Amino acid sequence: MSKIITMPQLGETVTEGTVLSWLVKAGDVVSEDDPILEISTDKVDTEVPSPFSGTVTALLVEEGETVAVGANLLELDGDSQDIVETPSEVPEPETQEEPEIVEKETGEEVSSVVVESDSDQKLSPIVRKLLSKNNLNPSSLNGTGKDGRITRKDIEAYIATEERPSEEKVVKEAVAEKPVSRTKSIGEPIPRLRQKIAENMVRSKQTSAHVMTTIEVDYEKISQLRNETKEAFKKDEGFSLTYLPFIANATIDALKKYPVVNSSFDLDQGSHTIHSNIDLGIAVDINQEGLLVGTIRESDSYDVKALAREITSLSQKLREKNFSLEDVSGSTFTISNNGSFNSFLTSPIINQPNVAILSTESVKKKAVVVESEGNEDSIEIRHSGILSLTWDHRVFDGSTALLFLNSIKDKLENHDWSGEIS
Repeated sequence: MSKIITMPQLGETVTEGTVLSWLVKAGDVVSEDDPILEISTDKVDTEVPSPFSGTVTALLVEEGETVAVGANLLELDGDSQDIVETPSEVPEPETQEEPEIVEKETGEEVSSVVVESDSDQKLSPIVRKLLSKNNLNPSSLNGTGKDGRITRKDIEAYIATEERPSEEKVVKEAVAEKPVSRTKSIGEPIPRLRQKIAENMVRSKQTSAHVMTTIEVDYEKISQLRNETKEAFKKDEGFSLTYLPFIANATIDALKKYPVVNSSFDLDQGSHTIHSNIDLGIAVDINQEGLLVGTIRESDSYDVKALAREITSLSQKLREKNFSLEDVSGSTFTISNNGSFNSFLTSPIINQPNVAILSTESVKKKAVVVESEGNEDSIEIRHSGILSLTWDHRVFDGSTALLFLNSIKDKLENHDWSGEIS
């Protein structure tokens, strides 16, 4: 009896995946949990293990094809004839060529071109003929065929880029011009991560009614505490203490007070889910290649020091690309730490299906007016920074957004943090 393997549900918000490559072919015997293919989703690229043991009788999807969750991918122990083989280069006909006879013309001598190739380079007769005809060295071409093999299209493309009109050459020789430095634009394929980010950003803007609200925070107490403890903290933990774990801790408390900010909203389904758990998402820059949102599960169970450890560990995993799907899915609220890149004010895009995202901006010294108990104002130099909240106006209103932000501000400015760091 045949068994059909389908596209798995890789995360609660994942609806489709792209087959990157097959790791098996028809006739292969696989055991349960053997990897059978690589797929790409909007969250992660990963191998998919086989849920069954058996003999592969059909690959039902081609490499590069995007299919929905639940779609049929592969058949085991069947008699299907609908086998989709992994695309490969069709070999060009190995026809026996008759030697060309070249006659000498009066006053001219025609010399033949010998095409030499590396021992590892396989060239079909047609390719050899084109190389010889155009006096090309195979080493100067990049083959796009299987295992880097040079094809007819590679040679034609190379010739097309090298050819120039003869009139242009005559003009260049006739007119002496100063050399002009010109930078050519280079077209490159869009990486998969950037494609997924682009799709997610556009979908988010089309889904949520984005509104941004900001508030200024006095970080002076936290700055003083960091200065007092930074050497001992780095010696004990192996990394520096930043403002982010303090902000994360205050944000978690605010999410408890205003749970509507920690929710998901689906207008098409008519559902609004208030999450009982706070799974905090942290946006991490992957060496300027893109952003990934790592998830700290049950983040309300951590104090500031533990949050600092979790954020550092998670960021390292993502940057080294040593993470699982569990690490980058299921967040209920997201923080984007733009302040680490010296930002002043950022309007982040909501990470779906969240209903809000907080941007932490850079903390700088500035002159501020400080009110004393005797109603006498003074000017002091203090550490200050902005918090920006982008929120979905379909789900709640400006009053909630500001109450939420002021709750974060109040804890950051007035809480006694010393007990959580020592």
